[in-house]
Amino acid sequence: MCSSADRRNEVDHVGYDPTTDTYHNQYDWEDSSSPCLAIVEMVSAVNGQEPTSMEPLYSALDPEALESLLSTARDSNVQITFTFQECTVCVTSSGEVVVEPEK
Repeated sequence: MCSSADRRNEVDHVGYDPTTDTYHNQYDWEDSSSPCLAIVEMVSAVNGQEPTSMEPLYSALDPEALESLLSTARDSNVQITFTFQECTVCVTSSGEVVVEPEK
């Protein structure tokens, strides 16, 4: 689901891709953006829910472990895929977040 190319040198890829029915966003470690915050914001937007009305992210995985893994792997392209709030979420250490609603 996530692109396999290293996107660090590309312009942010943000928006909806109708060919794959996926939503894309970027988080930036340099701006102290949190991948977990980006995931929650994206999934809430895709589902049309307020973030506070959703199950917590830790119901799907350990957010601290996710951020630790991604932050230590910034120079390699680690990709993690999981299900959260009826969406498949793929997040990479290079800053890409892709959300695909379940059909």
